[in-house]
Amino acid sequence: MKQRTITAFFMLIVLLPLVVIDHIIAEWGFFIVAILFSTFATYEIINMMYKSSPALKIYRYLVPAFSGIITALACLATKNGTGSIDLLNEYFIYHFYVLISFLGFSAIILGLMIFTPNSSTKDIFGCLAALTYAGLIFGYVLSIRYLEPININKGIIDLNGVKSFIYVYSIVVSTDMFAYFIGIKWGKHKLCPNISPKKSVEGAVAGFIAGSLVGTVVLFVANIVNPLATNDIILAVVGAIAFSSFLSINVQIGDLIASKIKRGYNIKDFSNFFPGHGGVLDRFDSLLYSGIWFYIIIQCVELIIIGV
Repeated sequence: MKQRTITAFFMLIVLLPLVVIDHIIAEWGFFIVAILFSTFATYEIINMMYKSSPALKIYRYLVPAFSGIITALACLATKNGTGSIDLLNEYFIYHFYVLISFLGFSAIILGLMIFTPNSSTKDIFGCLAALTYAGLIFGYVLSIRYLEPININKGIIDLNGVKSFIYVYSIVVSTDMFAYFIGIKWGKHKLCPNISPKKSVEGAVAGFIAGSLVGTVVLFVANIVNPLATNDIILAVVGAIAFSSFLSINVQIGDLIASKIKRGYNIKDFSNFFPGHGGVLDRFDSLLYSGIWFYIIIQCVELIIIGV
C-alpha cells in the first residue's frame, strides 16, 4: 500500500502539470510522455505474447517503435489538423499521415512475419492488434490533450484540449474508484466472473453513477458548458449527464477489455512500470475505450462546425 501511494504521488506531481498547464513547455513535455507511454504499452503486450511465442523476440522492440511514431503523428495531427480554412489540403492531410504510417507499419509486420521462423497466425494478428490498441487508439486518446478550442453558440460549449483531458480522466478516475471500493465492500453479484472475478454488478452501478455525476459537475465547474438562458439549463444538464454516462459505461468496458486480454495470457498485470499499480496499460486501460469515443465524437462535432 505504501509503495502504491508513493507511486501515485510521483505520477500526480509529474503528469498533472503537463496536462493542466497551458504552456508550450508542458505541451512538449506531454508529447514526450505520450510517446513513451504508447511505446511501452505496446512493449507490454508484445512481451506478454513473447513468453509463449519466442518467434516474437525482435517484435518486442520493432512494434513498440512503430507505435511511438504513430502516437507522435496522432498528437501532431490533432494539434495541427483542425480549424483549417483549406480543408482538403490542410485538415485531412495530417490524419492521412497517421493512416499511411499505420498501414505501412502493418504491411512491414505482415511481410516480416513470413520470414520469421516458427511464427504463427496468432503472432501476426497479435502484433497488429498491439499496434492498433496501444499505438493507434492510445495515440489518439493521448492526443486529446491537443484538441483545438471549440466554441459553440458564443460560449454555450467552450472546450479545449486541457479541459477535454481533465473531463475524460475525471470520469475514468471516479468510475474506477467507486466501482472498486463499493464492489469490495458491498459487491455480491458477479459482473463478468469469467473475465474479472472481483468485479461486481453493485460496483459497476456505483461506478456508473459516480462517473456520470462527477463528469457532469466537471463540465459546469470547468465552464465547458455554459447555458446562457434559464431555459437552456435543463437541456444542458440532461445533455451533460447523458454524455458523461456514455463515457462512464465505456470506462468499464475498457477495463474489461484489458482484463480479457490478461486473462487470455494468464497474467495479473501487464508489467511493473508503475510499482504497486502495474503497467502502463493497467493504469490507462479504462481511458483507452472511453477516450477514443470522446475523441471521435469531438472530431465529428468539429467537422460539423467548420462545415464539412
